[in-house]
Amino acid sequence: MKKLLIFDAYGTLLSTGSGSVDAVRKILALQPQAIDPAAFYARWKQLHRRHMDICNQGDFLPEEELFALDLAALYEEYHIRRPYREDVLFMLQSLTGRSVFPDAAEALPQLMATHRVVIGSTTDTQPLLKNLADNALHPHAVYTSEDIRKYKPAPEFYRHILAREGVAPGDALFIGDSLRDDVLGPQQVGIATVWVNRRNVSLRPTDPQPDHIVHSIKEIAELPL
Repeated sequence: MKKLLIFDAYGTLLSTGSGSVDAVRKILALQPQAIDPAAFYARWKQLHRRHMDICNQGDFLPEEELFALDLAALYEEYHIRRPYREDVLFMLQSLTGRSVFPDAAEALPQLMATHRVVIGSTTDTQPLLKNLADNALHPHAVYTSEDIRKYKPAPEFYRHILAREGVAPGDALFIGDSLRDDVLGPQQVGIATVWVNRRNVSLRPTDPQPDHIVHSIKEIAELPL
Protein backbone atom coordinates (compact mmCIF):
# COMPACT_ATOMS: atom_id res chain seq x y z
CA MET A 1 0.00 0.00 0.00
CA LYS A 2 1.27 3.46 -0.91
CA LYS A 3 1.95 5.63 2.11
CA LEU A 4 1.88 8.99 0.31
CA LEU A 5 -0.28 10.45 -2.46
CA ILE A 6 1.21 13.60 -4.00
CA PHE A 7 -1.21 15.63 -6.08
CA ASP A 8 -0.46 18.32 -8.59
CA ALA A 9 -2.77 21.27 -8.07
CA TYR A 10 -3.66 23.17 -11.24
CA GLY A 11 -5.31 21.12 -13.94
CA THR A 12 -5.58 18.20 -11.55
CA LEU A 13 -7.51 19.38 -8.49
CA LEU A 14 -8.17 22.98 -9.49
CA SER A 15 -9.36 24.19 -12.86
CA THR A 16 -7.33 27.02 -14.37
CA GLY A 17 -10.35 28.03 -16.43
CA SER A 18 -9.65 30.91 -18.80
CA GLY A 19 -7.73 33.00 -16.27
CA SER A 20 -4.41 33.15 -18.11
CA VAL A 21 -6.07 33.75 -21.46
CA ASP A 22 -8.19 36.53 -19.94
CA ALA A 23 -5.02 38.11 -18.55
CA VAL A 24 -3.49 38.09 -22.04
CA ARG A 25 -6.58 39.76 -23.48
CA LYS A 26 -6.42 42.51 -20.84
CA ILE A 27 -2.73 43.09 -21.59
CA LEU A 28 -3.25 43.23 -25.34
CA ALA A 29 -6.24 45.54 -24.99
CA LEU A 30 -3.77 48.18 -23.79
CA GLN A 31 -1.61 47.91 -26.91
CA PRO A 32 -2.17 50.20 -29.90
CA GLN A 33 -1.32 47.47 -32.43
CA ALA A 34 -3.44 44.42 -33.17
CA ILE A 35 -1.82 41.26 -31.77
CA ASP A 36 -3.21 37.73 -32.03
CA PRO A 37 -4.00 36.65 -28.43
CA ALA A 38 -3.59 32.93 -29.19
CA ALA A 39 -0.12 33.38 -30.67
CA PHE A 40 0.90 35.75 -27.87
CA TYR A 41 -0.29 33.30 -25.21
CA ALA A 42 1.41 30.33 -26.86
CA ARG A 43 4.69 32.24 -26.99
CA TRP A 44 4.22 33.27 -23.35
CA LYS A 45 3.89 29.63 -22.31
CA GLN A 46 7.07 28.75 -24.20
CA LEU A 47 9.04 31.54 -22.54
CA HIS A 48 7.67 30.74 -19.10
CA ARG A 49 8.77 27.12 -19.39
CA ARG A 50 12.19 28.19 -20.63
CA HIS A 51 12.60 30.60 -17.72
CA MET A 52 11.61 27.91 -15.22
CA ASP A 53 14.18 25.55 -16.70
CA ILE A 54 16.84 28.27 -16.45
CA CYS A 55 15.92 28.82 -12.79
CA ASN A 56 16.40 25.11 -12.13
CA GLN A 57 19.96 25.43 -13.39
CA GLY A 58 20.82 28.59 -11.47
CA ASP A 59 19.31 31.09 -9.06
CA PHE A 60 15.67 30.48 -8.18
CA LEU A 61 13.05 33.11 -8.98
CA PRO A 62 9.39 32.93 -7.89
CA GLU A 63 6.71 32.97 -10.55
CA GLU A 64 5.98 36.64 -9.96
CA GLU A 65 9.52 37.44 -11.11
CA LEU A 66 9.29 34.94 -13.95
CA PHE A 67 6.19 36.72 -15.25
CA ALA A 68 8.25 39.91 -15.43
CA LEU A 69 10.96 38.11 -17.41
CA ASP A 70 8.31 36.63 -19.70
CA LEU A 71 6.71 39.98 -20.45
CA ALA A 72 10.05 41.73 -20.92
CA ALA A 73 10.96 39.21 -23.62
CA LEU A 74 7.49 39.28 -25.19
CA TYR A 75 7.33 43.06 -25.28
CA GLU A 76 10.69 43.18 -27.03
CA GLU A 77 9.61 40.56 -29.59
CA TYR A 78 6.30 42.29 -30.27
CA HIS A 79 7.74 45.83 -30.09
CA ILE A 80 5.39 46.80 -27.27
CA ARG A 81 6.33 50.04 -25.54
CA ARG A 82 4.56 49.61 -22.21
CA PRO A 83 6.15 49.21 -18.75
CA TYR A 84 6.02 45.43 -18.57
CA ARG A 85 6.32 45.28 -14.78
CA GLU A 86 3.01 47.09 -14.40
CA ASP A 87 1.29 44.55 -16.61
CA VAL A 88 2.53 41.60 -14.54
CA LEU A 89 -0.38 42.49 -12.24
CA PHE A 90 -2.85 41.06 -14.76
CA MET A 91 -1.23 37.64 -14.58
CA LEU A 92 -0.94 37.74 -10.80
CA GLN A 93 -4.64 38.57 -10.52
CA SER A 94 -5.47 35.55 -12.69
CA LEU A 95 -3.81 33.13 -10.26
CA THR A 96 -6.65 33.25 -7.74
CA GLY A 97 -10.39 32.67 -8.07
CA ARG A 98 -9.89 29.18 -9.46
CA SER A 99 -12.43 26.45 -8.78
CA VAL A 100 -12.02 22.86 -7.67
CA PHE A 101 -13.08 20.14 -10.10
CA PRO A 102 -16.27 18.52 -8.73
CA ASP A 103 -14.75 15.03 -8.83
CA ALA A 104 -11.73 16.25 -6.85
CA ALA A 105 -13.93 17.88 -4.22
CA GLU A 106 -15.75 14.57 -3.75
CA ALA A 107 -12.80 12.19 -3.89
CA LEU A 108 -10.07 14.01 -1.99
CA PRO A 109 -11.61 13.71 1.50
CA GLN A 110 -12.18 10.01 0.90
CA LEU A 111 -8.55 9.47 -0.11
CA MET A 112 -7.37 11.48 2.89
CA ALA A 113 -9.19 9.07 5.17
CA THR A 114 -6.94 6.22 4.06
CA HIS A 115 -3.72 7.90 2.86
CA ARG A 116 -1.41 10.78 3.59
CA VAL A 117 -2.37 13.30 0.87
CA VAL A 118 -0.19 16.28 -0.03
CA ILE A 119 0.09 18.75 -2.88
CA GLY A 120 3.25 19.36 -4.92
CA SER A 121 2.72 22.31 -7.25
CA THR A 122 4.76 24.49 -9.56
CA THR A 123 3.52 27.82 -8.25
CA ASP A 124 4.03 30.54 -5.69
CA THR A 125 2.72 29.66 -2.26
CA GLN A 126 0.15 32.30 -1.33
CA PRO A 127 -2.05 32.12 -4.46
CA LEU A 128 -2.29 28.35 -4.10
CA LEU A 129 -3.14 28.52 -0.40
CA LYS A 130 -5.88 31.03 -1.15
CA ASN A 131 -7.34 28.84 -3.90
CA LEU A 132 -7.31 25.82 -1.62
CA ALA A 133 -8.97 27.74 1.24
CA ASP A 134 -11.59 29.26 -1.07
CA ASN A 135 -12.51 25.77 -2.27
CA ALA A 136 -12.41 24.15 1.20
CA LEU A 137 -9.57 21.82 0.21
CA HIS A 138 -7.39 20.90 3.16
CA PRO A 139 -4.62 18.44 2.21
CA HIS A 140 -2.30 17.19 4.90
CA ALA A 141 0.53 19.37 3.55
CA VAL A 142 1.27 21.74 0.66
CA TYR A 143 4.61 21.99 -1.16
CA THR A 144 5.27 24.65 -3.78
CA SER A 145 8.13 25.61 -6.03
CA GLU A 146 8.51 28.80 -4.03
CA ASP A 147 9.08 26.72 -0.88
CA ILE A 148 11.31 24.11 -2.50
CA ARG A 149 13.22 26.60 -4.71
CA LYS A 150 12.90 24.34 -7.71
CA TYR A 151 10.37 23.90 -10.48
CA LYS A 152 9.11 20.62 -11.87
CA PRO A 153 10.52 18.46 -13.40
CA ALA A 154 13.78 19.06 -11.46
CA PRO A 155 14.50 15.90 -9.44
CA GLU A 156 15.09 18.03 -6.34
CA PHE A 157 11.42 19.05 -6.36
CA TYR A 158 10.17 15.51 -5.80
CA ARG A 159 13.04 14.47 -3.53
CA HIS A 160 12.32 17.42 -1.25
CA ILE A 161 8.75 16.22 -0.73
CA LEU A 162 9.86 12.65 -0.08
CA ALA A 163 12.46 13.83 2.44
CA ARG A 164 10.02 16.09 4.28
CA GLU A 165 7.44 13.32 4.41
CA GLY A 166 9.98 10.65 5.36
CA VAL A 167 8.81 8.35 2.59
CA ALA A 168 10.80 6.22 0.13
CA PRO A 169 10.10 6.74 -3.60
CA GLY A 170 8.49 3.31 -3.88
CA ASP A 171 5.97 4.21 -1.18
CA ALA A 172 4.71 7.33 -2.98
CA LEU A 173 2.38 7.99 -5.89
CA PHE A 174 2.38 11.22 -7.91
CA ILE A 175 -0.92 12.27 -9.49
CA GLY A 176 -1.20 15.00 -12.10
CA ASP A 177 -2.21 16.12 -15.57
CA SER A 178 1.19 16.98 -17.08
CA LEU A 179 3.16 14.21 -18.77
CA ARG A 180 6.38 16.17 -18.34
CA ASP A 181 5.95 17.45 -14.80
CA ASP A 182 3.74 14.81 -13.20
CA VAL A 183 4.84 11.65 -15.01
CA LEU A 184 8.38 11.99 -16.39
CA GLY A 185 9.69 14.02 -13.43
CA PRO A 186 8.46 11.72 -10.64
CA GLN A 187 9.42 8.56 -12.52
CA GLN A 188 12.99 9.80 -12.83
CA VAL A 189 13.32 9.60 -9.05
CA GLY A 190 11.46 6.30 -8.70
CA ILE A 191 7.94 7.52 -7.90
CA ALA A 192 5.01 5.73 -9.58
CA THR A 193 2.58 7.99 -11.41
CA VAL A 194 -1.07 8.49 -12.25
CA TRP A 195 -1.86 10.63 -15.27
CA VAL A 196 -5.17 12.48 -14.99
CA ASN A 197 -6.29 12.54 -18.61
CA ARG A 198 -9.42 14.70 -18.38
CA ARG A 199 -9.41 15.50 -22.11
CA ASN A 200 -9.04 11.91 -23.34
CA VAL A 201 -5.79 12.68 -25.13
CA SER A 202 -4.15 9.76 -26.92
CA LEU A 203 -0.64 8.92 -25.76
CA ARG A 204 2.06 8.76 -28.41
CA PRO A 205 4.84 6.15 -28.23
CA THR A 206 7.35 8.95 -27.60
CA ASP A 207 5.38 10.38 -24.65
CA PRO A 208 6.27 9.57 -21.04
CA GLN A 209 4.26 6.50 -20.09
CA PRO A 210 2.36 6.78 -16.79
CA ASP A 211 1.92 3.79 -14.52
CA HIS A 212 -1.82 4.43 -14.38
CA ILE A 213 -4.27 6.56 -16.37
CA VAL A 214 -7.53 7.94 -15.00
CA HIS A 215 -10.08 10.37 -16.38
CA SER A 216 -11.44 11.43 -13.01
CA ILE A 217 -9.98 11.79 -9.52
CA LYS A 218 -12.73 9.43 -8.31
CA GLU A 219 -11.08 6.59 -10.25
CA ILE A 220 -7.94 6.78 -8.10
CA ALA A 221 -9.64 4.97 -5.22
CA GLU A 222 -10.14 2.00 -7.57
CA LEU A 223 -6.38 1.66 -8.29
CA PRO A 224 -4.24 -0.94 -6.49
CA LEU A 225 -2.81 1.56 -4.02
